[in-house]
Amino acid sequence: MRKATFDLSLLFQVFVTFAVLFVTYIIYALLDVDDAGMINGIGFLIFQPLFGFIMTAITIIICFTIGLPIRLNAKVRQWWLVRPWIPIVGLTVGLFLLLIAFNDNIAETHLIILNGETVDKEVPIAVVSIIGWFLTAFCSLHFYPLSLFSLFWRGLKTIVTK
Repeated sequence: MRKATFDLSLLFQVFVTFAVLFVTYIIYALLDVDDAGMINGIGFLIFQPLFGFIMTAITIIICFTIGLPIRLNAKVRQWWLVRPWIPIVGLTVGLFLLLIAFNDNIAETHLIILNGETVDKEVPIAVVSIIGWFLTAFCSLHFYPLSLFSLFWRGLKTIVTK
């Protein structure tokens, strides 16, 4: 029973992480489109999902490897499970960093050549985007919903018994 719960939890974590990262990648790719034409649209529909899939898979593998102590060490795992707010806060901060990277006040400007003309293009700050990307990935991959439910259950029992 415990093994099945662990497998379902891992499957849920990977699925949610993949979905969040893939959607984030596609949004970033859509915001990067400069020239809306037939060729660019076809290229976008073919290549960006492929690149998104690859980037998301690589990120999940990296974050899973970094988070192995949470999964394999009983003390670290127990410490992480009794603090389900850590991945929630990390996920929120990560998504906020991904969003703030597009802020006009802090976005970087690069010169690009578009249709033979040199154009200024605002791009998100790479460091903020990368930190937000990996923080979002790590925290969603290591979010255990059952620990959150048990925290609420313990709090509810405490309120009821008083």
